[in-house]
Amino acid sequence: MDSRPLVRVATAGSVDDGKSTFLGRLLFECGAILTDQYEAIEKASLQTGETEVNLALLTDGLRAERSQKITIDVAYRHFATERRRFLLADTPGHAQYTRNMFTGASTADVAILLVDATKGPTVQTFRHAFIVSLLRVPHVLILINKMDLVAYDSAQYEKWVDEIRRYVTKLEFADLRFMPISALAGTNLVTRSDLMPWYSGPSVLEYLDSVELSPRQTPVEFRFPIQLAIRPSANFRGYAGTPVSGSIRVGDEVTALPGGQNSRVKALSTADGSISEASTGQAIVVELEDELDLVRGQTLVRSRNPSPVTTTFEGTVCWMTDRVHELSSPILVLAGTQSQAGMISELVYRINPETLHREYVSTLGLNEIGRLVIQTSSPLSLDLYDRNRATGAFLLVDPVSNETLGAGVVTRISSEQVTASADGLVLWMTGLSGAGKSTLAEAFARGRAGVVILDGDALRAGMNSDLGFSDADRTENIRRVAELAKVLAGQGLTVVCSLISPMRHQRELARSIVGEPFREVFVRCSLETVALRDVKGLYAKARAGEISNFTGITAAYEEPEAPDLVIDTEVVSVSDGLERLREAVGKWTRKT
Repeated sequence: MDSRPLVRVATAGSVDDGKSTFLGRLLFECGAILTDQYEAIEKASLQTGETEVNLALLTDGLRAERSQKITIDVAYRHFATERRRFLLADTPGHAQYTRNMFTGASTADVAILLVDATKGPTVQTFRHAFIVSLLRVPHVLILINKMDLVAYDSAQYEKWVDEIRRYVTKLEFADLRFMPISALAGTNLVTRSDLMPWYSGPSVLEYLDSVELSPRQTPVEFRFPIQLAIRPSANFRGYAGTPVSGSIRVGDEVTALPGGQNSRVKALSTADGSISEASTGQAIVVELEDELDLVRGQTLVRSRNPSPVTTTFEGTVCWMTDRVHELSSPILVLAGTQSQAGMISELVYRINPETLHREYVSTLGLNEIGRLVIQTSSPLSLDLYDRNRATGAFLLVDPVSNETLGAGVVTRISSEQVTASADGLVLWMTGLSGAGKSTLAEAFARGRAGVVILDGDALRAGMNSDLGFSDADRTENIRRVAELAKVLAGQGLTVVCSLISPMRHQRELARSIVGEPFREVFVRCSLETVALRDVKGLYAKARAGEISNFTGITAAYEEPEAPDLVIDTEVVSVSDGLERLREAVGKWTRKT
């Protein structure tokens, strides 16, 4: 077997930035194109009317790609140097193929992003930078390509580098480098070029051949997903698989997760015989000292370095289908060899990769990226993706059609059962009219399963239409809403009550009715500010005497003395306020 380490490299960039040309030229310069391959692309170049051999056709293997001169699928090619072997992935540049780029970069050790020196970075440049940051690709190389078309001008190069740096400061990279090249001319690909004396760094191949493997690529925690339990006779029980990280020795204490069964390694074997130690990527069979009934889907770990086990986790997901998936609909969650039934319990937000802003929506569309909360019927053994890329990734699959719905990375793990309490949760949002109660309630409920909004205005138009605004009627209004909220919370729902509820004794009445699930959320805003926001003109009418018993003008409002949460909408945005509310709910619904 070839003992040289394998380095996985993914390339990406906007359409026509030169990705396929770069790979074709790099392979050509390295002597990695066979004679019959070269003859085939020479023939294909003539068929498309080109006078010279188009090396980009080497990786654009689909007929549609060659006819349109674009990349659609992820194309893989191998080449090697004396020190290393490389697997190159040419990923698409079009926005509609974002999922393909996500796939190609998910296992990469190095990501190469190309930028056209004549045009500079585009929306897709920033989209791809966001994805490689999200996927924690250890090394990122940004190539300013087509330098021959700008006369190898250093000022043009620095201009685009500065613009890209301003964007990527918001992202996280372990290692980020920039380099000027001309893929078509082969400048600075294999050897350094005299055409750019102002550049003193390495060539692309020199960089790839010398880049150090990051610790993120080789986590020390031993993780051995069991692929198959082997029991040929009553005298032998072994577990076949490949360690995805770390190493193990005979005699080491291990634990099987989920399940928690403990034992010690009795023997390790490969196709070539017994060994005393096994490491990452080595196909082995593990025998344990104890007769444990372990199955595919469990993971062996060192007992002193276990992975979290949970039924609830958050992940950032790239949605891979154009079919709308309703929250709480059944899904399969695949993580390594594990497969569990589950559901998406919450769509926390969608991420705009161009601005990095969070957008609160109810569904994800094809190629969109969002943060989800996922619940499974039985526990999963997972790691944070930041800690272990192999055991921190997962797929969401439709259990009926087997269609892949999304691919994601684990960003947060709850080792506790996040279920609210047995009585659900009641968020009692109080504050002046116009403070933002309804806006926050609607934003909180959007894209989140199991949430019900009880809005004061809607209830007064229906169930409580017989009540006025006297102190007695306001109290009765609150009593009815609290009783309804109690019933709904008893069914495990999160109930958001958006009512002014101006007096403390009224809110205490609601708390006494609902009981332990009650949480008082004070949406604070000054009278001056809510009056300025008043698009209906209610405050002006109240000041003119046209509306009686209007809270804040002709009726009192008593601020909460010790609310469970305060959101001051005068100083925080809706998105920041919503984030605070989500964080608070996460704490309240976590059993202690």
